[in-house]
Amino acid sequence: MYRFLLLFACLSALLSTSPPADATPGPASSIPVEHFLDLEAFGTLKISPDGRHIAATVPHDDRVVLVVLRREDMKQTAAVNIEKNGIVSGFWWANDRQLLYKVATRHGPLDHPVSNPYLYMVDVDGNPRPVNKNEPMWLVDRLKDDEHHVLVSLGSSRRYGVGRVDLRTGKIKAQKVSWPAHANSTYYLDNAAQVRGVRGYMNNEMYPRLWVMDGAGEWQETNNENAGDDAQYIVGFSADNSRAYLMAERRTGTDEFLEMDLATLKTRPLLRNPRVDAFNTLSSPVHGGIIAVVYLDGKPRLEYVAPEDRHAVELKKLARAFPNAYVYPTSYALDGELGVYQVSSDLDPGEYYLVDHANGKAHFLAARSERLDPRQMSPTQVVRFKARDGMEIEGFLTVPKDRPAGTPGALVVMPHGGPIGVFDRWGFDSEVQLLASRGYAVLKVNFRGSGNYGKAFREAGHRQWGGKMQDDLTDATRWTIAEGIAAPGRICLYGSSYGAYASMMGLIREPELYACGIGNVGVYDMPQLYREESVGSRFSRSYMDEVLGSSDLASISPPSLARAIRVPVLLGAGGDDRTAPPHHTRSMRRALHSAGVPVEMKIYGEEGHGYFDKANQLDWANRVLNMLDRTIGRGRGQGQPEPN
Repeated sequence: MYRFLLLFACLSALLSTSPPADATPGPASSIPVEHFLDLEAFGTLKISPDGRHIAATVPHDDRVVLVVLRREDMKQTAAVNIEKNGIVSGFWWANDRQLLYKVATRHGPLDHPVSNPYLYMVDVDGNPRPVNKNEPMWLVDRLKDDEHHVLVSLGSSRRYGVGRVDLRTGKIKAQKVSWPAHANSTYYLDNAAQVRGVRGYMNNEMYPRLWVMDGAGEWQETNNENAGDDAQYIVGFSADNSRAYLMAERRTGTDEFLEMDLATLKTRPLLRNPRVDAFNTLSSPVHGGIIAVVYLDGKPRLEYVAPEDRHAVELKKLARAFPNAYVYPTSYALDGELGVYQVSSDLDPGEYYLVDHANGKAHFLAARSERLDPRQMSPTQVVRFKARDGMEIEGFLTVPKDRPAGTPGALVVMPHGGPIGVFDRWGFDSEVQLLASRGYAVLKVNFRGSGNYGKAFREAGHRQWGGKMQDDLTDATRWTIAEGIAAPGRICLYGSSYGAYASMMGLIREPELYACGIGNVGVYDMPQLYREESVGSRFSRSYMDEVLGSSDLASISPPSLARAIRVPVLLGAGGDDRTAPPHHTRSMRRALHSAGVPVEMKIYGEEGHGYFDKANQLDWANRVLNMLDRTIGRGRGQGQPEPN
C-alpha cells in the first residue's frame, strides 16, 4: 500500500521551500534533457475545510497517487497508493477529516483515462477504502453543513438517481423523487443541495433532453436535442438559487452563456465570446453561486458574473499581482478566508500559494517543478491567420528567446492529437520548451475540427482527415515563412496520435515543404482504424461514419501513399498501446521501407499511449533531437540515425 514512502518523505522539504534564489541563469541550451522530462512534483493541491490539512496529487511513473499533509508543518499524514496504470482522477474534501476520491486507468500519459465507477475515501491519518464497495457512484454535493453525509449520483443498472450516503457506514438512502429521465442522467443541484435540473435520455434516443423544476415544483422539459434544439446544460446557480446558468451550444459561432429565471424558466443571453467557447466557471466558496466564467481566448481571461462578490474582487487583485500569468483558485477553507491558488504561465508550469484573505497575505506553498527556471524559458505568443478558404485559425508560436528578432530559423510544426474536439492552449509545455532550448521555434495549430471555437468550427473537421484539416497545417506553415519566422527547407512536422497521422500526410501532400517527419504513437492505416473503432455499438459506428467517413479510406491512408514521401522519418510506438496499436507504426514503417524512404522506428516494450518509463522518455527525446539536428538543425546533412 505504501511503497512510495521514500517519495513522500521528500514532500515536506519540497513544500517548505521558497521560490528559487535570484541568481543569473545560464543559457537554456545548457539545461539537461532530463530536466524537461522530470516535471510535476505535484498535480493539484487543495486545502481542507478547517484549513489544517492540504491534499495533493503526486505523479509518479505510471500512476498518480494522493497524499495528505498537515499544513502546520507540512508533514505527511496519509498516502493513497494506486495500482499499475492507475491515477487519482479527482478528489474532494468531504469534511475536515476525510477526503473523497475517484480512480481511473490509463495506458500511457497520452491515453484517455477510463474511470472506475466507485467512490473512495481516506481519513487524514490514512485508511483508504471504498465508500460503498457494491454501488457505483459519483459525488454531486458534499453537504458542507453535514460532516457525516454526502449526496451522490447512483449509476448501477438497478439503482439510479441521487442518494444520500452515510460516510460512517456506506449506507445509501435514495431520494424519493420521480425523475423525468432514467439511468445515465446528470443531476444538477442548487446551492441548497436540491435537485433543480436533470439531463438524460428517454428510451433509446441518440441525444439527451434537459428538464428543469419550475417555481411550482413541477418538472418541465426545456431542451430536446432530438427535436433539433441546440444542446444546453446547466453549469451552476446564482447565490440565492433564483437563477440557473446554462451553456448553449449554438449551430454557428461560439457557445452562449445563459441565465434562466427558475420561477418562469425564461432565459436570457448573458455572455458570449466572439472567438472561443467558455472553458469553465468559478464559484464562491461561501454561497456557491457562480462568480466568473473562464475563456481560453488566446491567453486565459475571466468574465465576471458577480463582479462585486468578495472572492471575485480578491481574484482580480491576485490577477493584477501576477500580470503575465493565469491565477486559478483550486480550493478554499469552509469560511472562504483561506484559499489555495495556482499561478502558471507559458514560462512556468505552476506555483501554489496559500492566500489569507483576512489579512491579504500570500505564502508560497509549492512549485510543480523545481528543475526549470522560468527565466530560461521561451515565451509563447498567440497567433491568428486566415486559412486558404478564409477561416480564421489560431495557433501558439514559441520562438527561442535567444534567436535574434526578424531572423528566420528552424521550425517544428506540432499538430495535436484527437483530432475532433481536442485543442492546444496557451501555457507551459515542457516538450515545446525542450525544443526551443535547442534552437527550434515551435508552432502548435488549432486546425478546424479542434474544440474551443464553437460547434461549427469543430464539425468543419468531420471527414477532413487528410483534407481541410491538413490544409490548415500547410497554410500555417506557409504563414510562418511569409512572416519571416521559419526558414524554407528547415521545417519539420512532429505529432503524436492523430498528430502523427497529420505529420505523415503533410509529408505526402507537401513533399517540398518539410525536411523531416516524426510520428509518435500514431494511427496511420485508415481502413484498419475504421474497422477497429466502429465496432461495439451503433454509437461507435455512427461516430466513425460522421468524423472519419467509411468510403475510399485508402486515399487518405499514409501507408498507401508512402511513395510520395521524400524526406527522413522517425516513428515511435508503445508495444502495449491500446489507443494506437503498434501495428499501425509497423505498417507505416514497412510502407516507407518499401518506398526507399529513410525511416527509423522504435517500439518501447510494455509502454502504452505515450511513455511512462524515464529511460524510454529520455531515449525518445534524444531520438527526436537527433532527427531534428540532422535535418533542420546545426548538424543538418551530418550525423547518423539512432539505432532501432
